[in-house]
Amino acid sequence: MYRKTVDIGRMTDQEIKQLTPGQWVYTTEDRPLWRGRFWGVKPSGTIVVAWQGNARNSGDWRRYQQALRTYARG
Repeated sequence: MYRKTVDIGRMTDQEIKQLTPGQWVYTTEDRPLWRGRFWGVKPSGTIVVAWQGNARNSGDWRRYQQALRTYARG
């Protein structure tokens, strides 16, 4: 179930694991407001988010999203 854009920086690990892949998230930790799409949590505990700023820098939004979706699943 999708929710309004949520502040992933204020969520517990358990709450993050319950997010639906594709959910819009944001954080203000260590930077100005960043918005992105949550793609999952790796078994190592790495949280995979496609941040908009990074996507713009990549030059190809779709390929960036696809690469992170694949990474999150793998």
